[in-house]
Formats: sequence, C-alpha cells, structure tokens
Amino acid sequence: MKPRTYLLGIACVLVAAEFVCDKLISAESSPPGEPRWIEIGSERAVIVRDSKSADDRNALAWTIDSSEPIDWTLLEKDVEHFYEQYDVKEIWVVNLSDKKKIGTVADKGGYVRPGSHRTLSVAWGPLSDNGRRFALAAYQWKWGTDTLLLLDVGPDDSRSTQIGPVLDKAIEAQIKHAKPRTRGPFDSTYLLTGLPELGKRTGFSDPFTVGIPFVTKDRENDAKVSEGILTLKLVRGAEGPAASVAKTIPGPLPDDPFSESARLAKADRELNAIYSALLKRLDRSEQNALRIEQRVWVERRNQQADDALRTKDTAESSRIVRDRILRQLTEQRSAELRKQLEPDQRSPSPE
Repeated sequence: MKPRTYLLGIACVLVAAEFVCDKLISAESSPPGEPRWIEIGSERAVIVRDSKSADDRNALAWTIDSSEPIDWTLLEKDVEHFYEQYDVKEIWVVNLSDKKKIGTVADKGGYVRPGSHRTLSVAWGPLSDNGRRFALAAYQWKWGTDTLLLLDVGPDDSRSTQIGPVLDKAIEAQIKHAKPRTRGPFDSTYLLTGLPELGKRTGFSDPFTVGIPFVTKDRENDAKVSEGILTLKLVRGAEGPAASVAKTIPGPLPDDPFSESARLAKADRELNAIYSALLKRLDRSEQNALRIEQRVWVERRNQQADDALRTKDTAESSRIVRDRILRQLTEQRSAELRKQLEPDQRSPSPE
C-alpha cells in the first residue's frame, strides 16, 4: 500500500470511529458473569436471554434437539453462533434457586433468540403471599404476537393458559367503537420486552394486575389502527390461570416513569443532546479531546455498572441494578458537560 493510501485509510477509520462515538456514547455491554445454562439432573438447558425474574428465582430455559455432541464452550465464546447452530427441543419453566424444572411452555416455538423471526419474551410478576407468581410469555412474529400465555408459577409447578384471544377481542371492540368503518382483520403486538417489573401504567402494579402496551395493525395494508395499554386482572382457577380486561386505554405509548430502563433512555437522550451541542461550540482540537474523554468515560461508566452487579442484593434484578447505575452516572456526566456550556445558554432538550 502506498503511504498516501495508507494515511487515507487510517483517516477514514478515525472519522468513522468518531461518528460512532458521537451517536452511540451510551453503548452498553452485556452483564458479565451471568450463567448461560442450568443443569437439572442429567440434563442441561440454556437460559433464555432476558427471561429471569426480578429476584432471579425463575426463568425460561430451552433444551437442545441434537443427536450430535453439543459444543457448550461455543455458548461462552460465541453465543450468537450457538443460537444459530442448535434447535429447540423443549422450553422449560425453571426454579433457578432450587435448580428445578417446574413446567414447560406448551408451544416450543422454534427459535428463541432475540431478533429472530420468532422471538420469545417473558414478563414476571411479583410473588404473592402464597409463594406463587404470574408471568406473561409471548412469541413475537414480524406480523404481531403469535401466542400470548399467562403462567401461574409456584415453587414446584407451573400452569399456563392462552389469553391472546381475550385481549384481541377487547381491542377489536375498542376499534369497532372508535373506527366503525375499519373492518380488519387485525394483527396485534403485545409488548412484553422491557416491561418494568413494577410499574404504574405498564408492567405489574401488584401481583394480580398488569398493564400491557399493544399496537394493532390492519393486516391488509399494514397500517396502524390502534395502540394503547390493556389493564388485566389475573386470577387462579381450578382449571388454570385466567385473565380479564379491566380497562383499555387507547393512545400513544409513553415510557413508564417507574421503569429504570425508561429513566436510563431519557438520561441518554439528554446527555446526547448536551454532548452534541457542546461539540458544535468547540474547535477541531477541542472536539477531538472531548471525544477521547467521552470514550474513556463510557468505558469507565460501563465498568462501574458491571462492578455493581458483583455486590448487588440477590433480591434485585441484575438488569434493574445495572440500568440504575448507568442512569445515575449518565446524569452526573450530563451535569458536568452542562457546566461547560455558556452560563446563559439553556440546555438543549432531548429529542
């Protein structure tokens, strides 16, 4: 390679790196040290990512359908490759504390890796006085939610009921009332991923009440016809758990202020706005210095959040703890950068 070409290549790499840093100053890594599988008797099952309850007591796990020896080291070295290489045999509901299989999810559903054409997500409720809890599990397709299950989970057993049709019926009634000329058919997506473990509008507000955000589209033209929040009342019956729709609240989906993930997202947006405004006020050398400083801060922030997981209270969710630390550090960084703006300049509003 000629010297000029080499220098040009290096310059392009640096420009690309600066662009990524400017736009992704809040990039996060996955929490380290989290077990990726559970051994129960003679069997080993992969813990479905982001499927643990807030107290780390319950999770979903999948066994592997393979006649060949399984390369478990691949799960540690290249988790994406592992998920692509192996198929699901069965999905379990597990008691992590006691290392016990307590039930199965009836529909194994093919792929369970996030981002695949059929993704499994779960939201756990808090424990009730009798030591049981409800949970919601959903298979998401690109067209909407294919299966929505209500789980009733105890220390030693688990029961489930398909509740999707109940919710679909309530949404269709709301659409018929608000838009009588809209005939359907409709496809609804129930948004379980990212629901707060304890929330006021979304997530579980108590062991028997949960708010589920939804988006409904017209199947023929793929146009959104409704969105909002369904409030469900959950009960345990002799034949299994059941849900009824207590309230339908149509309207745009807001972030739940009780969710640490929502608070972190808001803090990230504010920091991005302040950081971008500050960059515009600096000359080139000062911009480069700020970018380097910001990269160091991102690495230090993520490391502090990872360190906090090692000393966390075992009753708290790793995700909640990490989001809380990231948010606090992000807010501190915003305050630092805000001081560097002109004293009479108002802080920019996040988009």
